[in-house]
Amino acid sequence: MQSVKTYTRRGRGRCLNPGCSFVYVTRHKPPTCPECGSHLGGKWIPAVKVQLLLAGDICSDSVDSVGFDCICVSSRLKGHKIKLTTDNKSDESRQATLHVSADTSKTSGGGNKEGQANRSNRKQPALSAAAPPEGSSNTPLPQICKQIKVNTKSTHQKPARSCAVVQKRPVRPILPAVCNPGNTGQTSRGIYFRCARCSSDVVVLVATVPQEILSSLKPSTLKQLGQTAPTTTTTQDSSISADRSKHATSTPDTGVNVLSLVPFRHTVSCFDLGLSTARGRGRCKNPACDYMYKNRHKPAVCPKCGSELTRKNTKPPKVREAQHPDYFSETLLDPHQDLSPAQRDVQRQSTLQLIRSTLQIPESDTELQETMSLIQELNSVKIVLVKNGEGSDAETETLLETGWPQFYESAATHCGLCSYRLLKGERGTVAGQEDCWLLTETLMQTASLQLKVCPNLRCLALHSFADLHPGLFNVGNRLLVSLDLFLKIRANIKLGQTPPLAAQSVFDQIQNHPIHSLTAEESSHVQELFLSGYWAFECLTMRDYNDMICGICGVAPKVEIAQRHRNDVLELKNVEFTWPECSVSDEVHVDDFWLTMEGEAIEQAAFPADIPITRVDASIIAPFAPPLMRSPTVINTEKDKLMPPIQQPAGDPSVLVRLIHDGQLRLDRVEDHSEDELRAILDSCGVDLTPGSTKNELLASLVNLYTHVHSGLPTAPQPPSHLTAGKLSKMCPHKVVCSSKYLVRGETARDHVDLLLSSRYWPPVYVCDCPRQVALCTDLQYPELATQMWGRNQGCFSDPFEKPEFVTCPELQDQPYAADLSLVAENQLVHPITKSPSCWLAYPPGAAQDAPAQEHHRMIRCRDLEPYINLLTEPEDDVNTKPMIFNNTAYYYLYNRLVDFLSSRDIVNQQISQVVKACQPGEVVIRDSLYRLGVAQINTDGDEGTRLDAQTEEEGEK
Repeated sequence: MQSVKTYTRRGRGRCLNPGCSFVYVTRHKPPTCPECGSHLGGKWIPAVKVQLLLAGDICSDSVDSVGFDCICVSSRLKGHKIKLTTDNKSDESRQATLHVSADTSKTSGGGNKEGQANRSNRKQPALSAAAPPEGSSNTPLPQICKQIKVNTKSTHQKPARSCAVVQKRPVRPILPAVCNPGNTGQTSRGIYFRCARCSSDVVVLVATVPQEILSSLKPSTLKQLGQTAPTTTTTQDSSISADRSKHATSTPDTGVNVLSLVPFRHTVSCFDLGLSTARGRGRCKNPACDYMYKNRHKPAVCPKCGSELTRKNTKPPKVREAQHPDYFSETLLDPHQDLSPAQRDVQRQSTLQLIRSTLQIPESDTELQETMSLIQELNSVKIVLVKNGEGSDAETETLLETGWPQFYESAATHCGLCSYRLLKGERGTVAGQEDCWLLTETLMQTASLQLKVCPNLRCLALHSFADLHPGLFNVGNRLLVSLDLFLKIRANIKLGQTPPLAAQSVFDQIQNHPIHSLTAEESSHVQELFLSGYWAFECLTMRDYNDMICGICGVAPKVEIAQRHRNDVLELKNVEFTWPECSVSDEVHVDDFWLTMEGEAIEQAAFPADIPITRVDASIIAPFAPPLMRSPTVINTEKDKLMPPIQQPAGDPSVLVRLIHDGQLRLDRVEDHSEDELRAILDSCGVDLTPGSTKNELLASLVNLYTHVHSGLPTAPQPPSHLTAGKLSKMCPHKVVCSSKYLVRGETARDHVDLLLSSRYWPPVYVCDCPRQVALCTDLQYPELATQMWGRNQGCFSDPFEKPEFVTCPELQDQPYAADLSLVAENQLVHPITKSPSCWLAYPPGAAQDAPAQEHHRMIRCRDLEPYINLLTEPEDDVNTKPMIFNNTAYYYLYNRLVDFLSSRDIVNQQISQVVKACQPGEVVIRDSLYRLGVAQINTDGDEGTRLDAQTEEEGEK
């Protein structure tokens, strides 16, 4: 049963007649009941009732203005004779009727039609235009019209309806009541606007109100009436004509007739305006919001703007208020009390948001040069000899002076998120001082940090020393590290060291570093903080990952080579990967995944006591690729691998795929095949059949073989149960990484297909040690795509069921360079260099083939690939290298991304350096639309202007 809100009868009265249901507001109690005529004894007299009689087309549909009715007159009445009359029907009720007639003798219809807006019964679900809700003025004079619906096809006037939703309690529009015509100062206003559904201008009738009454009202009341609060003495508007017999004024610019209502001889006070007083009501504290509420129905949050209404003090507290005993209210933080777990979570999220928004470290060495110079200057240690005593008995003491201070405090005075004034307390408070280590290249000493906290309970952001100018990085308010040490860790990682070993090598290079004097436990704790600070430093470093795109191949290499990293793994001791229980999309959100990993690393550095993540949804793991080399849709289908690994059934998958291509095996109607047909198909595939097998057994064998090929045949040995499967990358012939995928389960052909489909362009030639498995997986998972790329050849250079032969691929030949490829349509299936969807899967040069059929995948079979053979070697497999095992999930993914970027960018920087050295005067280095490096000659012509004649580096490579 639906719940119904109920309200009290406070402030309302009811007609004493038992058979009457009339309800009135007590301050607007009428003398008699308007429905049954019973005596009520009130003094409030309802205002005038307006009736509008028009001839011709009018705008008469409902007006979308809650609580208001609108009288609209179409400008098609221009030129018609308009007459305004009044009809007093009752002196007791003082109701008036406004008659407006138009002479339409010149119109095509020639007939006069009248429209009358009568007062409707208060129990009707929709109120008419002339019937405002009970207890309000009956004068239908609008203040605001939001939308007008005009029916230009209708030949008769429809009764104007209020579109206000039926309220459980009557709604009184704030409208001016009738006024005394004896007053000389009056204002008459007409509001012009364009009708949303008709081409004509529309005028809204607005009543004439005595200026004396308006001037005697409060500014808030004038605002409700739509008037402006007077700042000086109000004078009579000179535009108002003294002749009160003129009721219609015309504006020659727009041709719209403005109708003003003449007030009747009726003396009223300010209370007759029918306005609500401010008593018992409140307003939203947001200056830009006009929401009002009743005190007994005050909501916690403003439904219009979302501002909190329960807060007593919405402004940041002043400094002088900080010592007031009532300063720490329920909405502000008391620094002498410990934070609750919920408040700590709020503080953690706000602090991380503050760090991300305020701390941005440049990647360029030139931008850090000034900071590095300051660090070197502060690292200099001065030896000072201090003599204690006098004479020959005086003792000399040696002191070491350093330029590093021992006290650090943030310069911020207001919160960087919500602008509240920060609190700063003493030791033992949430905003007190903290002792920490100061770690530099030559120094390790204790220091003090002054913390500041935002008092806003919805923020609580922790502000500590985070200024990069002196060259220090704050790690959880426990360790201050000079930035040059982080740069040394980065250099060691580029040399192939693991991150923990790279951090330890920084201190081992200096034999007398003070860190060696610490205990083993203290040293281990400092190095742990040091390493977590390094990963936060890398996450806060601003990088453009498009800088790692090869300058010769650009975003569309013609040849890409797979590379496997089986020993670069994550230990599953401290992390558990979960898989979705229901079907989810294959698409992954790359930016969201990497922002999550970065946020986790920054949080571990800002709050070192927190436990790292232990559960990870494996289906959200995204590959890494430069933004310009990504496909619009990046996928990861590792969740669909067959687990646990099942032994591959006997049979030739190539034959199975060929039978599907030839139509001999119909997958959509596999049950329609007869037993003999199924047996023939399995015999062709080389499946050993048991004599006397039934049709169901034959179907099971066929489906088993198909399922293994469709799911992806294994392409590498299965990893140990306590480790992940490593990383699969693909790179261009110049050793620049194009993209990388991080595997949890054992590698299969599905991983190669995912990596290729997640790229902006599928390379014309993909070199790997498992081309046959990748081709078959593509044929079954994406048959239409495979047909466009290699037809029935299963990725080979020729028919795999025929004798291998040497072929020529015109698409792979060198194409004339086009500097501007912006006109080339963006099509992932058509390569922008070869202008063709044709693709091949090839073995690397010198690789051993397991079967004679794989001879069709060898690169030497295509003469146009001979220039690439010298650039390619067998795909690297780091199975013989030293394992690099991580136990932190965020650090594992961030490390692999960092290594790919640093190694690739070094190669690209060498390419740029070579091009710059080869430049002649008047030439500049550019990147074209495919992000390839090129040399542009600046030719200045007086007639033709400046022109760039570009030539890419790829032309010099071939």
